[in-house]
Amino acid sequence: MAYTVKQVAAISGVSVRTLHFYDETGLLKPAHQGTNGYRYYREPQLLRLQQILFYRELGFELKQIKNVLDRPEFENVSALQAHREVLEENLNRTRALLDTIDNTLKHLRGNVEMKSEEMFKGFAVAAGKARFDEKIQLGGEPHDCKVSSLDTHGAMSAFEFTGSGGGPRHLHHEQDEWIYVVDGELEIELHGERQHLSTGESVFIPRKVKHVWVSEGDHPAKIIDVYQPAGKMEDFFRKLGSYRTEEPIHEVLTIDQFRRLFEEHGMDLTGPPLTGEWKVSDEGRIVRIS
Repeated sequence: MAYTVKQVAAISGVSVRTLHFYDETGLLKPAHQGTNGYRYYREPQLLRLQQILFYRELGFELKQIKNVLDRPEFENVSALQAHREVLEENLNRTRALLDTIDNTLKHLRGNVEMKSEEMFKGFAVAAGKARFDEKIQLGGEPHDCKVSSLDTHGAMSAFEFTGSGGGPRHLHHEQDEWIYVVDGELEIELHGERQHLSTGESVFIPRKVKHVWVSEGDHPAKIIDVYQPAGKMEDFFRKLGSYRTEEPIHEVLTIDQFRRLFEEHGMDLTGPPLTGEWKVSDEGRIVRIS
């Protein structure tokens, strides 16, 4: 079934003027234009409009949305699953705050006695805990979100990681990164140049700079990892943590799947980790050779 601009505006809540703008910028082209000059939209265009609205709701700019939707490997189902995970996280945060409000109201009305620390449930993150009590393990190592993008309206997010791995070489397109070593030692590579970081030292990594790091020393390092803006890093780590397997994630996915995972979250995969080299098998699998 084909829909006119007015019909699409009526069912989506998006104004006719905005739909015309989306057409002019190439964000949402109609299925075809009739001899009468009218724009007509079909289901694929409606699904794309739905994605645009989801990404707008999550704080993406129109240029970013167009780049994501125009990728050859973009899949509606995968995108919707990612949207659902983010919205579930938002819902969990809202529920925690609502519980705090309800308990505070009961306390003020004299119905229950409320402990002082309970007044800040939904805001504070205790030691060894993650925001919204969402525990993520990367290769069996804890990766706790301490400040969520939901707390900052997407301005930044912060994580506490304790472990040895730093993942493969990569770069962020739209995010600056700051790493602070709470405990331990790191070997980090920026633009092909290596440097050593000890406890109390930090490094700033501008966007579009290729980088990689790994823990050194006798025990795993503990770091604070901050991203500005937050982008989709929470969703990225959540996705990695969902692969509960004894094998490294890069051996579970094909090279194309692994590269796509980075691209879907605003990054480029640029090479192997600091420790070991990779080769790609005939089946498209990543094999560590040293």
